[in-house]
Amino acid sequence: MPKRKKDKNFMPMSVAGILTFSTDEAGGLKIPKWFPVLLSILTGVAIITLHLI
Repeated sequence: MPKRKKDKNFMPMSVAGILTFSTDEAGGLKIPKWFPVLLSILTGVAIITLHLI
């Protein structure tokens, strides 16, 4: 059996656009990663407290 050459796998063009978009810096508000977690915890506590009153 003849040996096959290893083909170089190129990424499709659709994936290349997503990869470059994810590395680009977008303007706007910079929110720390812990902020949405804290906001959801506080919202849950507020809802539970309002139901108990």
